[in-house]
Amino acid sequence: MSPLPSHAALLPLLLVAPSLSLSPSPALAPSLASAQGKGKGKEEDYKEAERLLRTTEEKTVREGAQLCGRLNSVRSIEFLLDVLAGVQPHFRDIAWEVLPEFTDRYARQRIEHELRTNLRDPEIRVWCAQLLGLYGDAAFGGALEKALSDREAEVRRAAAQALGRIRYAPAVKSLLKASKEKDPYLRAESVEALARIDPEGMRTVFLGALADADAGARCALLGALPGLYPDAAEERSAAALSDSDWRPRLQATENLAAIRSKPSLDGLVRATGDARPVVREKAVAALREMTGMMWTERREWWAKNREAFDLPMGKGAAPASQPEKTRVTYHGLQVTSDHVAFLIDKSDTMRARLTDGREKGAAALSELESVLSRLRGDLVFNVFTYAAEVEPLWKAAAPLDERAQKAALSFVEKATTGGKKDIWNALRTVVDDPTLDTLYLLSSGEPEVGLYVHWNRVTLHLKDLNRFHKVVVHTVAYSDSDWYREQLQKIAEATGGKFVGTE
Repeated sequence: MSPLPSHAALLPLLLVAPSLSLSPSPALAPSLASAQGKGKGKEEDYKEAERLLRTTEEKTVREGAQLCGRLNSVRSIEFLLDVLAGVQPHFRDIAWEVLPEFTDRYARQRIEHELRTNLRDPEIRVWCAQLLGLYGDAAFGGALEKALSDREAEVRRAAAQALGRIRYAPAVKSLLKASKEKDPYLRAESVEALARIDPEGMRTVFLGALADADAGARCALLGALPGLYPDAAEERSAAALSDSDWRPRLQATENLAAIRSKPSLDGLVRATGDARPVVREKAVAALREMTGMMWTERREWWAKNREAFDLPMGKGAAPASQPEKTRVTYHGLQVTSDHVAFLIDKSDTMRARLTDGREKGAAALSELESVLSRLRGDLVFNVFTYAAEVEPLWKAAAPLDERAQKAALSFVEKATTGGKKDIWNALRTVVDDPTLDTLYLLSSGEPEVGLYVHWNRVTLHLKDLNRFHKVVVHTVAYSDSDWYREQLQKIAEATGGKFVGTE
């Protein structure tokens, strides 16, 4: 990222230029001066926080960040802004653990000022917009509305989402304009924000947007539907089961699974016949939980017995145990989807050996060969390798046949091993493919580089992105580190996936 202007250097300018007020409230300069003055008695704490943040160990940097949070002032939040602007991604993620917890009015206004004035670094503007939304104060609406016109799409999206969080009514006109932009992410964020600001007035706008031209936008808005318009959730979700794209159909199935009624059961029974296995599996699991019955191939039974069927109160009794069909597994994780991606670590740590003596890279290749040989003819797939950069086998997923299998294995075997790994970039690249619904992520250790590295921010942004994509991420750790295993487990949990560790 580009370096930020010195935050300390900005304060004298603010103190002599009331016209640079950060909000419509009285000029900020005297307020900032007052807020800074309050910290004089804590000068030793500020020096200690600054010292800790300049160390090179995560433990001490976290201590410094936590001290900044306790100081809860303009000066301490500026220390953390410096960390956010730095090149060490681990420390940026540590700063984010604390930044949303600031309550001091002037410290929060310092974040607003950064959003308005930092023209060099769009990521900083994104994070500032997100923070202002989390603070939940409508006083920051003006800065966020202005950010809807930012030159960077990510900033505009973050601003739209934040305006919905703070329910800033004066931005309705700007959000309506944004809801018609080419960017489907911005359209969906803007429509949802409008509904949060004025639920009754924007009901028609929101329900109409469920027919957006982009399937990802339709999916995200369907996900927000039950919380915004619960009275329309059942009918609109049932209608979405006919969507041409699997993502809205899967979201609709999840919506219906949360509604205990015969019409919702009708929809779920219908979804058991969906063309996508992930939709069918979700519907069958929901029906089993709601009724206590096994639902494989029971659509005809439902048609005959619907009227006499009484939906059990609470969760249905557990269905009688039955032996599952033998399924293909990848490192012990069942492969139930027919549109799959395999994301294989090729960073330097893949040169190390597992406890059974095999090199990690060789073990990964062997496992991939095993699973592909058993799925030939039943799978559309792609393979990606990653270290600091991500490399796809093909631009688009392809059917698995003998030729495709050979190409995939050769691709992984010949890929260069070495360097550091960026898991966030790898995840974002694969999740962006709308044809893939399941991802198997194999990694050998903690990511060293990337925009986000710790699970707190990787999962935060993955869940946000996945509102549009619905990809289930299963994770495999070639590591005996409890710390790193937790990282991968949290990534899997964020998408409804499963985790397995191999030493």
